[in-house]
Amino acid sequence: MHLKITILITTFCIFLNSNVWACHKGGPMGFATNDPGGFSLDITLSPTYTGASTMGTSDCKNWDYTNYKKNQFLISQWPYLNEEASQGKGRNLVALARIVGCVEKKQKTFSLLIHENYTLLFYDSSAHSDFFNKLEIIISQNPSYCFG
Repeated sequence: MHLKITILITTFCIFLNSNVWACHKGGPMGFATNDPGGFSLDITLSPTYTGASTMGTSDCKNWDYTNYKKNQFLISQWPYLNEEASQGKGRNLVALARIVGCVEKKQKTFSLLIHENYTLLFYDSSAHSDFFNKLEIIISQNPSYCFG
């Protein structure tokens, strides 16, 4: 009987504290580097990585890896995006189209949409976190420029 209670209490303590360990410093699954090779692990035979990938973000505040990478792209490519948006074409606009999920055959029309809304999106000379919010509104008002 004592063994069952001990196992139950131990299991409860482990799952109770898993949220504390999930939000440690580092990237996805605890990788602290931006090495893309770290994401090419074969997790099919490893229950540790499988569990970490499904439980690793439990209860983390303000942890959204996709938004983090989108904003990193925006900051690093801002001058190029700004220039290409003013022209209505360029490879960084193609990359932006892919990031927001535009189908490949609509990437040119997406670039034109960005060009048409240049003033709204690029009103300032620096990248802003509301860029993607504005872009999402523009795309939702003009879905034919990006989808299907």
